[in-house]
Amino acid sequence: MPHDSLKMGPHDVGGESSQTIDTHDHGMTYWEKFSNGLRMAVSSTGIIKLDELRLVAEGFGEAYFEMEYFQRNGLALVALCKKKSLFSEKEFQLELDNQKKNFKIPIIDLPNPKELVHLHDGVAHTHKGADFQEDEFGEGPPDFYFDMLATAAILKNKKIISQSDIQSRIEKFDSVFPFRGISVVTKAWVDADFRERLLRDAKSAIKDMGIDLESFADIICFAQSEETHHIVVCTLCSCYPRTLLGMPPSWYKSRSYRSRVVHEPRAVLEEFGIIIPASREVKVHDSNADMRYLILPQRPEGTNGWSEEALSKLISRDHLVGVGVPDNVI
Repeated sequence: MPHDSLKMGPHDVGGESSQTIDTHDHGMTYWEKFSNGLRMAVSSTGIIKLDELRLVAEGFGEAYFEMEYFQRNGLALVALCKKKSLFSEKEFQLELDNQKKNFKIPIIDLPNPKELVHLHDGVAHTHKGADFQEDEFGEGPPDFYFDMLATAAILKNKKIISQSDIQSRIEKFDSVFPFRGISVVTKAWVDADFRERLLRDAKSAIKDMGIDLESFADIICFAQSEETHHIVVCTLCSCYPRTLLGMPPSWYKSRSYRSRVVHEPRAVLEEFGIIIPASREVKVHDSNADMRYLILPQRPEGTNGWSEEALSKLISRDHLVGVGVPDNVI
């Protein structure tokens, strides 16, 4: 949707009309993972806060609407670091030039396949053009990635963060965090006492499992039932229990999802392929910097006696934010 037709600013868009949601999760590029890892590493020091990043991003004006999510957050981080005198503009520009030099490599033309003749089992063999291709597609990293590299280099030199701080967060978001929420759900499915504690005080119950959420934000868990279907959104930006579910999918961060789900949740659920009976209430929960939500899906019928490992294969991330339900559950 063109930004000039929007009636609200960049944040708190709940209730705004918008277009059809692209329900496909497009994943993250390495540039985006690095930007996210850097932001998380810096924020973990307490030097910057989420609300400060939002305020700076809002100050981008019209440019805000032209930027992708990670570019916007990344450039807000750079601006905030300068504002807090973590480095000067001169320091930043010098390091930015250094980082760009690392990517100035000559472009080598691919060989002409007609000029290459070699033997296969003693027989002369030539190649077709399709046998040769570039290792990567596109023109290299986006411009904002150089800003991220420069910021990371300066902060590492100043001993504010380390490379391992960034890399560990990238690895956790890829291979640890996405599976934590699933383990919480399977335990709740097989352990009635844990389920009760989870619904009463989710953060403490999860901590007792040995999971460190690494976040000050509280967690509230709601259970799906025959009477109520719960769904989660963040109308401010993309507040999400990242250390429990991994990175939010691209549709969760979209303006279309953020604006529409609060006033037409049933229509949104239909776009995800979920039809909720008219007799069942739909409740929408709006996350924020201090409060995140986890949805406990109903356990599918016919799974009594199943192990937690077997049950985990029935659960996806979408079930835990309410835009999907496990098979055999409606």
